Amino acid sequence: MHKNIRLAALLLWLALGAPAWAGQARWVLVDTETRTLTVLSETDQTLDRFNNISVGRGGVAPLHYHGEETTPLGDYRIIRIRPSDRFNTFFELDYPTPEHAEMAVEGGQLDADSYDAIVAARLAHHLPPQDTVLGGRIGIHGVGRGDGEVHSEYDWTEGCIALTNSQLRRFAHWAKVGMRVVIR
Repeated sequence: MHKNIRLAALLLWLALGAPAWAGQARWVLVDTETRTLTVLSETDQTLDRFNNISVGRGGVAPLHYHGEETTPLGDYRIIRIRPSDRFNTFFELDYPTPEHAEMAVEGGQLDADSYDAIVAARLAHHLPPQDTVLGGRIGIHGVGRGDGEVHSEYDWTEGCIALTNSQLRRFAHWAKVGMRVVIR
């Protein structure tokens, strides 16, 4: 795909995609350096904070590829909230985003059809394809039946953000589909 066409698609997504999420006043900041997840008001006041979160075993990265076990940095929305046998509840994020797809195309790692599908999913507020080279299934979840001691000592996820089970129950009171989640 020609670079100008990709740029036009990205600009269209930015112009059309953002307004549909309007009205979502609360948002989430995941600070991977301090290992905190903070729920903020529309005026950026702290509503709740969760310490000692875990990220991917591979650390953090601007771009996550399938199987790398890194937590991708970026600006997301909670696209779906679903029960999870493994992690109690899974707050699924809309990874990969058009910005991630653009980086992967520029790096020669993602094909034009996959890029188009990712952009189309964002415009429709649907879960983007989870089976591209960029992988997917990135979200916020609990430890579930896992080892709480491992959680407190190590980054252990395959790329997600993990909270303790009690933190996850508290977070569930704030979280809604469409809520913005920034991972930095």
